[in-house]
Amino acid sequence: MHLVLALLALLQEGKPVSTVPKMEDTVRITLQGEFEFDYVWRRQEIVAFTRGVSGLSAPGNADSENTLEGFFALRMNIDLSDNVSAMFELGTKRVDGGSVNFFAGPNTAGTGSLSPTLQLREAQVLFKEVFWTELSLKAGIMDWSFDPRGRGSSTAFDLRHSQRFIHALSPAGDGPLTLGRHASDPEELEPVGVWLRLARTLMTIDLIALPAVIEGGSVHNDESFYAIDLLYKFDSKESRIGLIVALTNDPGGRSTIYTYGGALDWRGLSDGLDIYAEFYFQNGFNDSPPLASTVKVGGYAFNAGAEYVFNADLKPWIELTFTYFSGDGDAVANGKASAFNSYESIRDLLILEDMYTGLDWDTNYRAIKLNGGVRLHTRLKNDLKLRAIVGYASSVEPVRFAGGTTHKLGTEVDVTADWELTKQVTINFGIGYLFGSKVLLESMGGAGASDAERQTMLVTLGTYLRF
Repeated sequence: MHLVLALLALLQEGKPVSTVPKMEDTVRITLQGEFEFDYVWRRQEIVAFTRGVSGLSAPGNADSENTLEGFFALRMNIDLSDNVSAMFELGTKRVDGGSVNFFAGPNTAGTGSLSPTLQLREAQVLFKEVFWTELSLKAGIMDWSFDPRGRGSSTAFDLRHSQRFIHALSPAGDGPLTLGRHASDPEELEPVGVWLRLARTLMTIDLIALPAVIEGGSVHNDESFYAIDLLYKFDSKESRIGLIVALTNDPGGRSTIYTYGGALDWRGLSDGLDIYAEFYFQNGFNDSPPLASTVKVGGYAFNAGAEYVFNADLKPWIELTFTYFSGDGDAVANGKASAFNSYESIRDLLILEDMYTGLDWDTNYRAIKLNGGVRLHTRLKNDLKLRAIVGYASSVEPVRFAGGTTHKLGTEVDVTADWELTKQVTINFGIGYLFGSKVLLESMGGAGASDAERQTMLVTLGTYLRF
């Protein structure tokens, strides 16, 4: 405990932690940390599909819930030499193994609380120069993602904040159980492998080999991922073009899916204007479990929009986005799956899209979203970010129920606020309201069910600490 207090004291003084300078094997150690702590209120319609604190909630057996959620992470960066460094991160996960990790959640016996499990979140060794200065190599639990805009979300590849690749693969269309399958499967994967990067002034090329995205014991239960991507800056405002080719094996060669994609982030047309687009298509096959009929896989997705930031003191902005993931429209299985499979991490809408708080409907999906906001001044300049978003969403292919079919996922309105008290502490608030969702109504049992609704709601209030 005294050692931890001493390390924290040094961090407050802004000093690195190191061994005695006179020792030949001196290393430089830097500690960083994150802590997210949120109060979340979910109305019963969301709880019915996320399964709630008990893990047993379902349509007809769910109540609204108040929960405390989040994670803690402590990262140690170690400079072993001028060319070699290592990083280890210990902590908890907000979601893991298909469940939300609630603070003070019930234990399996229901007789007390159970704390989130402390585990190894990341571990990497970085060789800064391999053969020549522009080439680097990283090995361990990877933090790679394909994020052409650099905004922290990905349309197709963000393995650390997504479920397994084929979690929604099906040779038939969506139906009464689809909403539950999406909402009850949150996950933060720990992909293990190597990442080779060639970085030039205007261009980066990444070669990613992750043979253990999911280690299932038998090779037939593993999930692996391999990709090569390129990002090229083509003007002084750092507009970028991106390309990627990826291969996902799951499990053990019984499923092989190729994904090809391209992206544009163009900031040079006008000051304050950012036009962006991503497009992906895929093909392959899946014959898991063993002895099952082979399913041909072929889907596509795109995400496009424009954002304009006004040249004003409060930095107001407005953004229009269109998100599209293909779906499967067949009433019965026909040996072909047309829904797009991915490691997406889009979280624009708190209820429909967010894996941590909402329903995470992430395939057979199209949505047009209009959002905007301002940055007000309170204690610091532009320290209070206010944002509002309206999204109209529907399924690409019909969702089939006993009473008929529908495309209506609904209209969602969210309002969020992020207040930076200091550079280390942020207070956040969010409220989301979904209405006009016939998919939600029918998934709850239809108009005849006592608790079935076309609308639902959630509220979040929390803090985020980083040092």
